[in-house]
Amino acid sequence: MIADEIIRIDKFISDELEEIPREKIKDFIKDKKIKVNDKIVKPSFKLSEGDEIEIDDSLFHVPTIDPEAMDLKIVYENDDYAIIDKDSNVIVHPAGKIVTGTLVNGLLDRYGYDGLSHIGGDDRPGIVHRLDKDTTGLIAITKNNTSYKYFKKMFETRKVDKIYYAIVFGTFDKKSDTIETFMDRDPHNRRKMAVTSSGRKAISHYEVVAETNDYSLVKVKIVTGRTHQIRVHMTHLNHPILGDPVYGNVKHNFNLDHQLLHCAYIGFTDMEGKYVSYIANPHEDFLKYQKILGLGDINVFEN
Repeated sequence: MIADEIIRIDKFISDELEEIPREKIKDFIKDKKIKVNDKIVKPSFKLSEGDEIEIDDSLFHVPTIDPEAMDLKIVYENDDYAIIDKDSNVIVHPAGKIVTGTLVNGLLDRYGYDGLSHIGGDDRPGIVHRLDKDTTGLIAITKNNTSYKYFKKMFETRKVDKIYYAIVFGTFDKKSDTIETFMDRDPHNRRKMAVTSSGRKAISHYEVVAETNDYSLVKVKIVTGRTHQIRVHMTHLNHPILGDPVYGNVKHNFNLDHQLLHCAYIGFTDMEGKYVSYIANPHEDFLKYQKILGLGDINVFEN
């Protein structure tokens, strides 16, 4: 893990590994199981950008994760990585007591443990980045440790292009703009993120694709990849995503219990030095509401 800002080490790891309690991380640091640049540090140690953090594998100890048959939508794959179009209601990797029904369970069934990278933690073989449980669309998984290191560095140095589509409440005065804020844990609810006066920088570019009097279809390209970034940024602009059960908090008449947010594009320079890109059209429920709300009845990538 490589630091990308000046921040306390215990807080940085807690933010990155959100399912692991900060107190447990502090204990690991005190027990010398977490080092920075191969040196023993204290929980209050301030990281600098580029610092390398080493974490003992025992921090990631989880119950046995069993393979489970899953209908994985493979957009592309080779010997090093695969691009998967994730469905909603699928958690990417086990967390806490949740060890079944995750994308990892499906990956283990298709590829086996030895067919996936595993230096990211025994509970997340193949996982190099994440999508929220109910966010649909493209996610890259890695099949060996060499490709994991390559992809991890690309994500950490912001060299992966990702474009999302979202249906949000309201219309925008500015039809395109850049949102640049700081984000951190919501001080009133640690399970949520929020725009704050300090924390980690979060940058999103948005463009309105279509709009009615009450709703907009927006395209969002993220520069940084903070937890819940698009959901928080849209709410910050007073345009929460339709169906978002955490950040939306807007009454509507639709039978919808998850956010209409879809990762439609991912592009990067592969290990052979060639820029490659992949697309996945929004799923059925997204297109359904896009049509119901008068935001176009065609697929956003059809033309």
